[in-house]
Amino acid sequence: MKINYNRKYTTIALYTIVVVFILLIVYRFTFTWDDSILLVTNFIAIMSPFIFALFIAYFISPMVNFFEAKAVNKVHFRGRYIRSARFKRVLSIIFSYMVVFGTLVFLLAIIIPQLVESTYEIADSLPDHLENGLNWAETTHFTLGERTYMINLNLINSFVEDSLPQTLDQLTDMFSKFVPNILNITKNIASAVLNLLFGFIVAIYLLFNKEAYITSTRKIITALMPIRQTESFFYTLGESHKIFSSFFVGKLIDSTIIGILCFIITLIAGIPYALLISVIVGVTNMIPYFGPFIGGGIGIVFLLMSSPVKALWFGLIIIGLQQFDGNILGPKILGDSTGLTPFWVIFSIILFGGLFGLLGMFIGVPCFAVIKNIFDNSIDRRYREKMSLTREAPDDTMSL
Repeated sequence: MKINYNRKYTTIALYTIVVVFILLIVYRFTFTWDDSILLVTNFIAIMSPFIFALFIAYFISPMVNFFEAKAVNKVHFRGRYIRSARFKRVLSIIFSYMVVFGTLVFLLAIIIPQLVESTYEIADSLPDHLENGLNWAETTHFTLGERTYMINLNLINSFVEDSLPQTLDQLTDMFSKFVPNILNITKNIASAVLNLLFGFIVAIYLLFNKEAYITSTRKIITALMPIRQTESFFYTLGESHKIFSSFFVGKLIDSTIIGILCFIITLIAGIPYALLISVIVGVTNMIPYFGPFIGGGIGIVFLLMSSPVKALWFGLIIIGLQQFDGNILGPKILGDSTGLTPFWVIFSIILFGGLFGLLGMFIGVPCFAVIKNIFDNSIDRRYREKMSLTREAPDDTMSL
């Protein structure tokens, strides 16, 4: 016996179930906020190796494609070129990982020794700087109108002596509270490093079968979404991928050039810690507009301890590099990869930096460009639909 379902009421019931389910989720997250945040945090912690793997695979994939198309085809073994597509993929992944880990080891080999050396030099020169500062304070005076003012070191010394016991008690209390957290901090750092290593391992499998995973994902999305929304979704996804890849690849090339130029100029100018400062400037230059000033500020702090005059010269060098990068080099390499005006670039850096810290400043521009691109496409589509309806509407005006 065939049952005749009433599709109208079935659809209403289905929508009711979905709405109730969504309301339950909203209620769960709203009225048990602390438990919900803890649940989400634990879920992210569990899934962090796979999240790391997705990011690693996404950013290494262009390098794998390059090696697979340009380099591996020229490798031959026992007089024969490699024809196996699987073996080409394996070699491409190995070469890509060698480049990534080689770059990381190279940077750490540069930064860590110079950072230790700089710390020792600053510690050794600090007493001399303090003594020079005290001598300057004793001999310096200021004249305002008819009166002459001098720095009273005895008053400062008495203030320090009176405040020192209280300060020591506060430091002791802070240290006693901080010691139990050292184990947790060490545990979190070790867990993050371990998850990152697992991420690199999982990324190998993602890179090896990336076409199959992409095809499966497209099939699932196509099966679950309406045709019109599917086409719009894939178009938006392609545009987002284009924005991300062009921005990060272009910014990486741009930052490398700026770091090399900074090293050459500081080396010629005889500025200390040239290699360390140039690496910092190159890395922070990944942040548009503010990056060179962040790296330059760190370099100035290093240089102030050894030579304030050279710190001033380095500040002028950073300003010149920022102007060169912002007006000449950046536009040549990046072009209009994000489609954002300078106002929206600065807005996105401040917004994402406030929300996610330093990481937000790195990813803020491409993320905001993707959001703005989706919003602009939605507005344009709705505008075209309304304009087409307006043109197709009959003219109801009557002539008198």
